Amino acid sequence: MNTRKITLGAVALLTAFTLQSSVDACTGFIIGKNLTTDGSTLYGRTEDLEPNHNKTFVVRQAKDNKDGDIWKDKSNGFEYPLPSHSYKYTAVPDVTPKYGVYDEAGMNEFGVSMSATVSASANEKIQKKDPYVEDGIAESSMPSVILPSVKTAKEGIELIAKIVDEEGSAEGNIVTIADKDGIWYMEILSGHQYVAMKFPDDKFAVFPNTFYLGHVDLTDKENVIASADVEKLAKEAKTYKEVDGQFHISQSYNPPMDDANRSRTFSGIKSLDPDSKVTYKDDNFELLQSTDKKFTLEDAIKLQRNRFEGLELKPLDQMELDGKGKPKSKEAVKGYAYPISNPNVMEAHVFQLKDGIPTELGGGVMWLSIGSPRNAPYLPYLGNITKTYEAYQETSTKYNKDSWYWTISHINDMAAKYPKKFGTSVVDEMKELEKTWMTEQVQINKEVSDLQQSDPTAAQEKADQSSMDRAEKTFKRLKEIESKMEKQVQKNIKSNKK
Repeated sequence: MNTRKITLGAVALLTAFTLQSSVDACTGFIIGKNLTTDGSTLYGRTEDLEPNHNKTFVVRQAKDNKDGDIWKDKSNGFEYPLPSHSYKYTAVPDVTPKYGVYDEAGMNEFGVSMSATVSASANEKIQKKDPYVEDGIAESSMPSVILPSVKTAKEGIELIAKIVDEEGSAEGNIVTIADKDGIWYMEILSGHQYVAMKFPDDKFAVFPNTFYLGHVDLTDKENVIASADVEKLAKEAKTYKEVDGQFHISQSYNPPMDDANRSRTFSGIKSLDPDSKVTYKDDNFELLQSTDKKFTLEDAIKLQRNRFEGLELKPLDQMELDGKGKPKSKEAVKGYAYPISNPNVMEAHVFQLKDGIPTELGGGVMWLSIGSPRNAPYLPYLGNITKTYEAYQETSTKYNKDSWYWTISHINDMAAKYPKKFGTSVVDEMKELEKTWMTEQVQINKEVSDLQQSDPTAAQEKADQSSMDRAEKTFKRLKEIESKMEKQVQKNIKSNKK
């Protein structure tokens, strides 16, 4: 998530206990299939910017485009020709398109999934040599341009590279795109420099808002796509650095690591691998992490809910509740630091890609939490769905009782303000629901996959029906929880007045 014009403002629902609006606060992760218990590839991201910022979940239908039709990004003026035919894809957009669409994450009808982006910025010397281009491609356009246009993950990386070569990039970004052949990790480093690599199946990574690539074999054209001058520019900017005698990308392009990136990288790695040798004081963290552990989908979700459990750190948003005052920024303060699960998370998603799920179904499942997963549930969605539940589509910029996002936002606010009263009761219930859905989804995946071979229409209808029924039932339960919490809060307020 990069800098956006703050469009939604603060809603007066207990927001005194949230941090100030922020930028550059997403956290991405990848777990290679050789490191998972079921052989699935797991990857995803928390989308962070600010509290009270509505996110929706929709299906962008396939459509034919006329010659000369152009994608236009109202937020920065970027334009790009539309393909003659746009493929269907799912998306998690904002509700204020004049400030950017921000489709963020989804799957298209050819089984290409994408999470875009984790924002990052090059150091000042690099930016002077190759500045970001004001009307270049930005996060606000990325999925909207790529997902309807490509049939493979590599095609997606190649298209981004082509656009950055020709039009430039408006900002630094980290992009992840995957299909049945694997996952690609891409860093857009400066206005026209980038490096993308096929992510190894036997590694894992946690990456908040800074660059992480180390040495990459730029001659490996099969598994690496890079701009021609990525090494040359670093030398010209006099920021070129080598590690073990080889060009190190992130150390050449990064500014010094800030506290918020340090705390999230460290805690994310330790969440997955408590035995890792990384420390909070490390100057740099390598992208590719090794372990002999095996991970599950639950581990990935736990990572996105991480608030320094088991570590000698406390979340910054806990300071005021501890009587230590409000944090003024995301910089660490006397044992308090910025966690992965923070009040600025607007949605989170985990892609679970499995060999047994056909490309037409997305090649896997997208587990989606609209609203912060601190108390919101992750629901599973196959890539062949054609519709989403109505509460996901409510586009209000302030509290609306019929909105999934705003209902979760209200629940999160109450739970944050009254931790002694509510504790972990809400998220504990969500975790139990998720366990049930994980079991159910295995059977649904099999049934829909089998149907896809004989009757694709029936497969699509089955995927739609199961996801719509689950969402409707879950939203009803969320409204019950919200109502019960409101009554308890009012009772607490009345008792305090006596």
